[in-house]
Amino acid sequence: MRRTCLVLGSVLLLSGCSTLFVSKPPLGDGPLPTGTCTTSAFTPFVDGTMAVLFGVSALDIALTDFEDEDAQDARPYAVGASLVLGGALGLSSYRGFKWTSECRARQSMSEEAIADYLRTLSREVAVHEDPG
Repeated sequence: MRRTCLVLGSVLLLSGCSTLFVSKPPLGDGPLPTGTCTTSAFTPFVDGTMAVLFGVSALDIALTDFEDEDAQDARPYAVGASLVLGGALGLSSYRGFKWTSECRARQSMSEEAIADYLRTLSREVAVHEDPG
């Protein structure tokens, strides 16, 4: 039981990495400079993996036949805790993937906007230099 509490406690400390450590893009839909927000999907992937593991753990606990009566009594709480933690991690993963993909899209818009600006600028310079 202590081992289970230790594992759940450490997972609680590590859960929600996306919600805690992913910098979401600022409000709006315009281009963003590089480094404004998080583009790496590593932390949402970790959250998603942990959510799946908690779901499998809840299923395993629900289907295991315990000989110990105390373990039988604690089963609904363990299944509920696993499902709640898995759901929280799943939500964190969803948010993280949403934020990182929006950040990548808006930063690529930024590169396109800069390229468009430079093309427009070069056309204006060419028109001003060509008097004919």
